[in-house]
Amino acid sequence: MSADRKTLKRTAREAMRATKPAPMLTALVFLAISLLLAVLGMSLDGSLAAYRTMVENAMSGGPVQYVAPVARGGLFTSLLTLALELMSAVVSVGFILYAMRVWRRMDASVGNLFDGFGIFFRAVWIQLLPALLVSLWTMVYLVPVTALMLMTGQTWWTFVGLPLLIPAIRAWYSYRLAPYIMLDRQDMTCWQCVSMSRRLMQGHKWEMFVLELSFLGWQLLAAVIPLAGLVLMAWVIAYLQVTLAGYYEAVAGVGQAEVIPPLDVPPAV
Repeated sequence: MSADRKTLKRTAREAMRATKPAPMLTALVFLAISLLLAVLGMSLDGSLAAYRTMVENAMSGGPVQYVAPVARGGLFTSLLTLALELMSAVVSVGFILYAMRVWRRMDASVGNLFDGFGIFFRAVWIQLLPALLVSLWTMVYLVPVTALMLMTGQTWWTFVGLPLLIPAIRAWYSYRLAPYIMLDRQDMTCWQCVSMSRRLMQGHKWEMFVLELSFLGWQLLAAVIPLAGLVLMAWVIAYLQVTLAGYYEAVAGVGQAEVIPPLDVPPAV
């Protein structure tokens, strides 16, 4: 079954208008949490200090060069950084759940962002498993390109070899529906959800790529508008996620009239 892009986006906008509070507000909270967790993680692993040093060098007219991050705190810092990354992954699953509820015209609120903590390990694994599989496909690019760079001493192989990333990109889109399936089908393991996503996405990868690409104009506009751009970006993120929830239902053949809550979680706050 193919999903009509215009119909999906129109229905997503209608669902967003019918949701109170506005999905844009929930997206703003999601962005704030994600940014806070990212900044804390970068502070712990030294990335933030390295970035600040590079910016200061550039602003002072000095050479702009890569500064290697220097992590401090040893094992405890590494574990804390990992914990922050896992929290970010779980909140991302919560945002997907929120978008599914908006699309299905169910009660939805900011509290859904934290519902993923009720299934913490499944929420983490459904994010980690596809990432691991995609990373294996990136070896198709990394192994030959690295070997050629070492043999020739030429860095332009990194650009020449870019077509070799196509299998990894295809794999990434193959597994995109796994979190949605996991939230709908608690009787399935994460591996089964990933396998089902791969089957459902056969013949739909390009379609989904074009759907996401259709939001690029809004994203670029939000990036260049000062201050108000953050609000616009929140709206675009909510718009995109609700549309993707609809796309999942279109591809999976889930009827809106027959759906049940996608996850047995505490009521939305």
